[in-house]
Amino acid sequence: MGFKEITSISLAWPFVSFYWAKKKADRFWSEKCMNWELPGDVESVEALEILPLIDWYADDEDLATEPGVSYLIKTEESTVLFDVGYNMKREHPSPLLRNMSKLGISFDQIDTIIISHPHADHVGGDLNQLKRQFSPSKGHVDLSEKKIFLPPGMSHPDFNTMQVQRPIKIARGIISTGPIYSSQFILGNTLFPMGITPEQALVVDIKGHGVVIIVGCGHQGLERILKLVDHLFDKPVYGIVGGLHYPVTGSRMTAFGGRLEVQKYFGTGKLPWIPITKQEVLNHISMLRKYRPKLVSLSAHDSCDWSIDAFREAFGPDYKDLKVGRSIRIPET
Repeated sequence: MGFKEITSISLAWPFVSFYWAKKKADRFWSEKCMNWELPGDVESVEALEILPLIDWYADDEDLATEPGVSYLIKTEESTVLFDVGYNMKREHPSPLLRNMSKLGISFDQIDTIIISHPHADHVGGDLNQLKRQFSPSKGHVDLSEKKIFLPPGMSHPDFNTMQVQRPIKIARGIISTGPIYSSQFILGNTLFPMGITPEQALVVDIKGHGVVIIVGCGHQGLERILKLVDHLFDKPVYGIVGGLHYPVTGSRMTAFGGRLEVQKYFGTGKLPWIPITKQEVLNHISMLRKYRPKLVSLSAHDSCDWSIDAFREAFGPDYKDLKVGRSIRIPET
């Protein structure tokens, strides 16, 4: 085999891999996800509080922000940490730990940790993404007494974890959707697709209200998230909170000195030269409006201000700005 043939195969491989992963993800969706059932009696909770600990905007200038996600999810019985942020500068204490300290939160209060998917902005940095691990900070954080639920393929070198393969009950009223797979191009150390990416969301069943969906990045796609929740729950969708990846006019992450808008071209579930359009965002808004949610809160860590404004205009008083340090409560108090 000559140099030209080797070069051609090398250049073609990312695209072959992308389409192979997409076909596999579509098959998993139709053959597995649409046959899942709820794991026994889910029960419901009386109230829910979602406190963003890491995201792009903050309610107080003294709180750290970054293009990552970490939310504290509280019910009357459980306290769950959903994702651990980015920690781009590999600090200890990390932005997450510093924000927790300023907000009066310690790991002693947390009983469960859930990672949505194995991307750097949710697992504590690029190195953790490469290793398929996670860490709340560069230094040691004791998680030995926590229940830890990870998507398939992830682990932690020091603590016991459970890989979520299908919908499971996390705690009373809190369910993981199980992983929905997608094929993603990313920009890492080199330009290659990450391949098939599993992402789980959380669903919280609130008595007398319905279910609230909590999403990390939304790589699964809004349509599939809603279809799976419809399939699993015979209850109205009260709300959706978190990332849905709508970087239409800009990107929170950049590369090459700001010349490349990373999120706009990578991680969209499409090829890099086919970015998400304004019309697609509007179509998704129309899709969601059919559910008549009473709570919509879109993360800015992977969506541009244009998309956030479009959601805010569409849902009016039912839209809540998602900011670090600002709690979202159901019912409102």
